[in-house]
Amino acid sequence: MLHIQGPDDIVAAPSRAQADAVAAAFNALHGERTKKQRAEIVAEDKDPSLHAEVKAVVHGWCGTPQAHAESVDEYWPEYAKYLNAQEPKS
Repeated sequence: MLHIQGPDDIVAAPSRAQADAVAAAFNALHGERTKKQRAEIVAEDKDPSLHAEVKAVVHGWCGTPQAHAESVDEYWPEYAKYLNAQEPKS
């Protein structure tokens, strides 16, 4: 499963490999965004540590098989999109 730290979302993944791949893509995209936002905050002479970091972490599923299947069906497609996501050009 993916645990999106920050908003604290929990999403079941079809497999560990897919969870690892989406977590890596999610973290790369959001890591770059956070880096840019923190640089903008520094440029405004403000404290960049006040900008929250959002990170995906992979864990084993702790619920029932049925709850896992339901979570995969309902939420996984949204997170699988990170595999094809690219940072928008500014």
